[in-house]
Amino acid sequence: MATSPKKETPDSGVLQNPPTPKAAEHGDHDRIVMASRRADGSMDQVNPEFIGDRETTLAANKEQLAVQAASAVDTAARGVTAGPAEDGTGSSEPDAEVKALKDAQDEAVKAAEAKAEREVNELHQGLGS
Repeated sequence: MATSPKKETPDSGVLQNPPTPKAAEHGDHDRIVMASRRADGSMDQVNPEFIGDRETTLAANKEQLAVQAASAVDTAARGVTAGPAEDGTGSSEPDAEVKALKDAQDEAVKAAEAKAEREVNELHQGLGS
């Protein structure tokens, strides 16, 4: 991650300015094991480079994208509820709608895992130095 020159602060020591997108133009980039994600699932780093053990990186990113994708399917299909409503929605009883939702989540998870694998294969640079 790019940093600006250090500034001395009287209270706690050193403060650095956050990197800007312009920093990426000069070859600066984020070295990561697991990506920070935007709401749409895209990575929120500057020119990311996956480092560390490849299998660990892949497993972490698959799980992260899978959970996010399944949650997005659930929210889109049913919204967020805090418990059973008067009409029975939100109860823990299985029904056809839940099965259909679970099937859609499983498909979203498969797609998310494939995306994680593509990203790690494309951007992984080994264990680093």
